[in-house]
Amino acid sequence: MASVLDPKRMFSLILLVFVCGGFGQAFAQRADAIHGTAIAVYRNENGIVIAADSKATGGDGSFYVDPICKIRQFGSIFVAASGLYQWSNPDFDLWDIVSIAAFGARGLSDIINRFERTVPEPLQNAVTAIKNQEPNLYQERHFDKPSIQVFFLGVENNVITLKYREFKVVLEAEDLLSVYVKSFDCPGNLCPAGRGVVLMGKTEMDKQKVDEMFKDPFLSRNAKTDTVDLARRFVQMVIDKDPINFGPPIDILSITKDGAKWIQKKETCP
Repeated sequence: MASVLDPKRMFSLILLVFVCGGFGQAFAQRADAIHGTAIAVYRNENGIVIAADSKATGGDGSFYVDPICKIRQFGSIFVAASGLYQWSNPDFDLWDIVSIAAFGARGLSDIINRFERTVPEPLQNAVTAIKNQEPNLYQERHFDKPSIQVFFLGVENNVITLKYREFKVVLEAEDLLSVYVKSFDCPGNLCPAGRGVVLMGKTEMDKQKVDEMFKDPFLSRNAKTDTVDLARRFVQMVIDKDPINFGPPIDILSITKDGAKWIQKKETCP
């Protein structure tokens, strides 16, 4: 799932390309995982920049007309997610679960701990229903793949922090499903040096395209400083490669110790 590019070519940056599923949005009577999420996150010692596209396509190939808000704020914490967003029978709503976890929470780690305790049961129930009701969708989106991937971003203990959680629903003996969680933090095991780039997308060719971008002389000179341009260009790269499943506008958020600032944001987003 994660491909690490040549550090020499990245000028000492740590670059991970996560090849994930898409976002979710309601379609007709149910909501499937949506194809087409492109999210780029850049962290260095000065802060975090996150950028996301706005287009979404449904499991049946339909397109959601209105732009999707893929970065959301919960108090002082920001969350970006990919995978199964919503399912109607049984009810599953990823953003409702994040809201429940955030209510009354004391900081970033508390929200994540609450989310990790809250999400497994409804996620397991939803994926079980998908397996029984839509076996092809289950095979395509959930079998041996993470069902949801979530980024939590904020300031914790005066450190600008990025935490990634991946939830995989695994088929056990006797046709039972269990939820397993993988954790990656930055600073931490996601970027031991505290500086890195993560791209969430869908296409298998992202690694090659990103590799090519780091040969770009402009990015080579500015990658350590112009994080907004770096994040924007990552997302634009994915949009240019696959404009059917990815699309503008691009939302960009910057988080520093002084607070969060939207560089650009759709008016329709909360």
